Amino acid sequence: MTDYNRIFLIGESHSNRPFRGVIENYDLAEPQISRGEKRINIVVPVKHSMGGKKLYDIVWTTNAFPLIVSERVIRIFEKNSVTGWETYDVNVLTKKDELINEKFFGLIITGRCGYRSYANSSIIMDKIGITMEPHVKGLYFKDNFWDGSDLFMCNPNENGQSNMYRFCTERVAKLLNKEKVKNIAFDKVSDITMSISLNKIELTDEQKLAIEKVKTSR
Repeated sequence: MTDYNRIFLIGESHSNRPFRGVIENYDLAEPQISRGEKRINIVVPVKHSMGGKKLYDIVWTTNAFPLIVSERVIRIFEKNSVTGWETYDVNVLTKKDELINEKFFGLIITGRCGYRSYANSSIIMDKIGITMEPHVKGLYFKDNFWDGSDLFMCNPNENGQSNMYRFCTERVAKLLNKEKVKNIAFDKVSDITMSISLNKIELTDEQKLAIEKVKTSR
């Protein structure tokens, strides 16, 4: 049984200070590459686009999909037998196209779970701006499927649609925090809340009834 209290969503720290890159050839920044569904055999240039010049262990890009990690992160994964990942080679460059002499890799996540599901999410009221609106709490996986990898992403849904949610086990989140890996954030999936109206989330009959109960109880 999947223990959602021990699964975390990987995200950005939302700081403007770290180095943020760009992959100018969009064909080398497709989501399928980061999901391990499309292979590349060339070195991908990652050029400084925004933020400071300081490189952290995690480099996000303006392309949205790629996740670039330092050699130190890779060594942490290898030393601790973290599963569910591969890499591709990158060169990190300054804005003037000068090669930065620090080794980084593009992270490919090969572990898989079921497509996101809100069918088992609870209903709460939360703020959107200054108003309180119904939200779902908890992001779960269709059929509770998870292959057990330490790093994993959702399988496509029945319509072939995929997403870029990156998940990790509690072990990985604790490990990277212990090693003081910066420019990354972890949110427990059971605590994640999302606006029902803004995200056009389809609800079960039980959830629709729960909304009415929550509204009348206020």
